[in-house]
Amino acid sequence: MVTQSYRHILVGIDGSPQAELAFEKGCAVALRNDAQLVLAHVIDTRTLQNIATLDTFVFETLEKDARQMLEDYKTQALDKGVRDVKIVLEFGNPKTLLAVDIPESENVDLILLGATGLNAIERLLIGSSSEYIMRHAKVDILVIREESKTL
Repeated sequence: MVTQSYRHILVGIDGSPQAELAFEKGCAVALRNDAQLVLAHVIDTRTLQNIATLDTFVFETLEKDARQMLEDYKTQALDKGVRDVKIVLEFGNPKTLLAVDIPESENVDLILLGATGLNAIERLLIGSSSEYIMRHAKVDILVIREESKTL
């Protein structure tokens, strides 16, 4: 029997209930493996293209709110006993950043994601981020769908 040990665990954080569950499970896996927990949030610049001037105030506000959310999650993880927690905040396409760029730069060996809440029509038009990441990531992935058994 092969036992997998994970050293750098990435959790995609977007503020959704499923991301919250991915965070909880990520903490549990990090504790069991004495691993680094990398909490990442990507501000999707594609959705901001409709803002005429791409006002710096909009970016600054989004960045400030996202950084505070990540800091709050970091504090929770440390309170749970995770010893090594890193936050990563990026601007760009969440799909490619979470599937390839961040895992490579952070030496990630496991990605935890919340399943999307998109309906079938939205998935058809824009695609599921978790689906894209599953197809393109080079490391193990755990997609969290709902509150269930603890890992």
